[in-house]
Amino acid sequence: GALKVICVGACHVDRKAHAAAPLIAGVSNPARVECGFGGVARNAAENLCRLGVSVELVSRVGDDADGRAALDFLRGLPIGLEHVACAAAAPTAFHLIALQPDGEMLVGVADMRVYDEISPNFLRALPARLWQADAVFADCNLPPESLAFLAERVGGSCALAVNGVSPAKALRARAVLPAIDYVFVNRAEGAAMAGCDVAESEPDTIVSRLLAGGAGEVVLTLGAGGVLVADAERCLHLESLPGPVEDVTGAGDALAAAFLEARLRGLDTEAAGRRALAAARLTVETAQSVNPTLSPERLEHVEP
Repeated sequence: GALKVICVGACHVDRKAHAAAPLIAGVSNPARVECGFGGVARNAAENLCRLGVSVELVSRVGDDADGRAALDFLRGLPIGLEHVACAAAAPTAFHLIALQPDGEMLVGVADMRVYDEISPNFLRALPARLWQADAVFADCNLPPESLAFLAERVGGSCALAVNGVSPAKALRARAVLPAIDYVFVNRAEGAAMAGCDVAESEPDTIVSRLLAGGAGEVVLTLGAGGVLVADAERCLHLESLPGPVEDVTGAGDALAAAFLEARLRGLDTEAAGRRALAAARLTVETAQSVNPTLSPERLEHVEP
């Protein structure tokens, strides 16, 4: 049967400001602003459903135009939305990203208070049958106690995958590392989660610290430098696929979703890593945070 994954975490609207010239601090910079849908769990859910996985999203949005727009878009996809609740008081999360002319992010500002409502009590009240899945994919926008609840809830019965989101938020997953089957982080997030200094730690040191802390497998992204894929047996460095970069937003989420899907289907870590890099390549070529043409067939035909 089809794989089933529950994605728990962020679902919001991204506003991206593409600078016309290199951004200068302290002054007003001309830019082209575009809106799109974002949030790590939401992006992962959309990527997974485009790869043929049966997906349920568990999230919170506000009772506002952004929340309605985010849900309206998702209703056009085969994603279960029964457990995307409407927040009592908080607005839909807001993320503004300032992109340099080359598509790299300079700074982001975010108001993610609404996700504090994805509390252990909220999760505990969800139907037991929801958790009968192949994996739970959680992002670190969740409160630490909610990550702890998930670690306990799914432990043993299905795989737990966790995305670091940001260095500050990745710290939240540190306490539950032994329960995490798949860790998805960039270098700074990985260092925070492993409890080491990013400036002093090489990527392979960060990876080994995470594995020593109890993580099952680690996927550490190095941007243009590719990705490290590691488990107890080996650590592989895979190169990024060359090609044009329109916008890097969402590439890490596509990479995580494709890696998880491949591993759940039984591919080995190296094959899963290569599929993940193909998904990232397809994502950076588009302005959207998820490539709308993503499919299993397209992943097979991304030329290295």
